[in-house]
Amino acid sequence: MPRAPKPEAAFIQWSRHRADVWSGGQGQPPHIGLDEQQRLEALAASAQAQAAYKAMLAARSAAKAATVAKNNAVARLRKVMGAGVATIDAFALASGDPSVWVKAQVPEPKDASARTAPPRPTDLRATIASDGSVRLTFKVASGGGALYLVQRVTTPLSGRRDPYEFIGFAGEDKTFTDNAVPEGLKSVGYRVAVRLSTGLMSDWSVTCEVPFGSQKAVFVGKEAGSVVPVKGAAQKATG
Repeated sequence: MPRAPKPEAAFIQWSRHRADVWSGGQGQPPHIGLDEQQRLEALAASAQAQAAYKAMLAARSAAKAATVAKNNAVARLRKVMGAGVATIDAFALASGDPSVWVKAQVPEPKDASARTAPPRPTDLRATIASDGSVRLTFKVASGGGALYLVQRVTTPLSGRRDPYEFIGFAGEDKTFTDNAVPEGLKSVGYRVAVRLSTGLMSDWSVTCEVPFGSQKAVFVGKEAGSVVPVKGAAQKATG
């Protein structure tokens, strides 16, 4: 049995308590062979470690919040700018004036015959955090200006699967965090599609499904950091 716990948080708490005991707390220090300098060093080191650990937790929380805010802001910007470019294209085509694209400083879209749909996203992975949120990652070869649409499908405990619903846009780093996973589910699944500024859209990816509870599946577990392998069948885009 270890004489001191190995996990950092537990070790810091253990050290703070021992340092207080060694210094005598509100009374006289116990006669255990430590001189005053050693007792003071134990108190100072444990206090410093505790303060640094709390600061790390606060910074980690702030970084997570900042990342979520950045992803949401960039996703909104992509949506707004994509809609703007689509409107410019429509105006230029309707007016028959190619100088519209020059004035807007937007490249003229390729001829329809030369356009190709973007590839379907692959290798979806879902990681469940300790706070219950689900972080989705995927891979896809796409150029600039692409939007990554994310849909969620839920299966309640009754077992009847709900329809897919759009829940947001993934970031440029091809990640998406679902911070609003409903409660009381048998499973939740995610799929991703790519939409270009030209309006072309890829097929929906294979669904990455996360089962909850004690179901028998390829799911590794519900603890933080566990990974859910890809499963399900490919879904064709409907529009």
